[in-house]
Amino acid sequence: MVDKSCIIQILGSLMKQPQFLSDKERYNLSPADFKNKFHQYIFVAITRLYNDGAKKITPVDIVGVFENNPGVKTVFEQNKGIEYLQDAEEFSEPENFEVYYNRLKKINLLRDLKSQGIDISEFYIEDLTNEKALEVNSRFEELTLGDIITQIKKKVLCLEGEYLKNDVSETRSIFDGLEELLENLVDNPDIGLPLQGAIFNEIVSGARKGAFYIRSGGSGVSKTRQAVGDACQLAFPLRYNDSTCEWEKCGCCEKVLFIATEQNFDEIQKMVLAYLSGVNEDKIRNNRMSERERTVLKQAVQVLRQYEKNFLIVRMPNPTIELVKHIVRENCLMNDIGYVFYDYIFIGPSLLSEFKGFNLRNDEVLLMFSTALKDLAVELNVFVMSSTQVNANGDDSTNIRNESTLAGGRATINKADIGAVMARPTKEELKILESYIATKGKTPNIVTDIYKVRSGRYNQVRIWSEVNLGNLRKEDLFITDNKLEILEDFEGMVPFFYEDEENTELDNLIKELNSI
Repeated sequence: MVDKSCIIQILGSLMKQPQFLSDKERYNLSPADFKNKFHQYIFVAITRLYNDGAKKITPVDIVGVFENNPGVKTVFEQNKGIEYLQDAEEFSEPENFEVYYNRLKKINLLRDLKSQGIDISEFYIEDLTNEKALEVNSRFEELTLGDIITQIKKKVLCLEGEYLKNDVSETRSIFDGLEELLENLVDNPDIGLPLQGAIFNEIVSGARKGAFYIRSGGSGVSKTRQAVGDACQLAFPLRYNDSTCEWEKCGCCEKVLFIATEQNFDEIQKMVLAYLSGVNEDKIRNNRMSERERTVLKQAVQVLRQYEKNFLIVRMPNPTIELVKHIVRENCLMNDIGYVFYDYIFIGPSLLSEFKGFNLRNDEVLLMFSTALKDLAVELNVFVMSSTQVNANGDDSTNIRNESTLAGGRATINKADIGAVMARPTKEELKILESYIATKGKTPNIVTDIYKVRSGRYNQVRIWSEVNLGNLRKEDLFITDNKLEILEDFEGMVPFFYEDEENTELDNLIKELNSI
């Protein structure tokens, strides 16, 4: 495909106004735009003369460039170069240079597409005897380079959509499946099973499948203990009530995976026993229990035996992203696990080695880690909760603690659905809340600042809780805004109690335990 009239207009215009060559943003020409050697030689000569300072270029000037190059001179003479340049000079229209430039670029694009085996007949038909040639070629004049490229891209994208479809990417209209969604929400509202704390659950809508929560905190604020307590809440449908001295329904009956990066297996086991029995972990560790506590602890062991498949522990002291992905996928798929706790996100030697040579900053690595956890939640349709350490600003309680307090950078929270920071209440805070605390009869020892809620009406709030560090049990006491004003109208999530299908297995177990 060659448009000779277009080329002679461009070369002639450049002879009259070679300044077009300096406007690289609008007119990006090179010898490759001219497929004929004769035209290439003329363009190169014009370019050379302009770079030497020529303001206007004549046929004689161009002939002078070729004078000392016999090979080029021969090609020039074979194509009647003098006559060609004289015609170009006489008939060219510099005021229409842009029109001819765009046409040349379009023709070159079509030629390159054709050379790649792509059908261009919808854009231009070279055979003028074709009955569709007039219609198609007329439309070609109106097309831009962008129009042509867009059409080609659309075809490729359609093929990609047909052959590269997967379950991760999907496109639908806004109405598609809407009625089914509303019907499903009647019986299955978008609320996950409850973690510990009625207020916390109301704000985050429970432990939702496909969601990723990050609950950060400094050393000594019970990050691990609260994570284990929440895992127990999901895994076990009962626990011992020290007030009534009876085992009772409390919790769910789901399969949980707990990945520990610091604690040993026996440390996690002691925490779980403390949660189920209500016996302080220190007493269990030091074997300083009363006879009643020893009895309850034995019963807790019986409960664990009954529900041993509901709580799996993986110890991973040197995590990498690929290892975590493998472990989570393997356990969730092979053991039908729906809830994952990863304790906790940090940069260790193995993780750094995984990205050796990539020159990534620590915050970029942490973002990739948290992104991987979110992707796993979506891919496997499981709930994932993790935590991070906080920096020195994590103790600042003048406002809601947020992502700026996270150790390693705020990017870690980007993919999370829920972001929270835990801290110990300060003396000043407790003094301000003194009168309200007196009405509760309990003093909070943990405050959780909620700074990110992907969906939900409560955000930038503070939850004040009593966490029993000895048995991992937690009770939310009240909620305030960032100015420590009580939210009086707040109502927490209604407690959930597991019921097995026939409501007999669990009842029989509780009856057996309480008869001892």
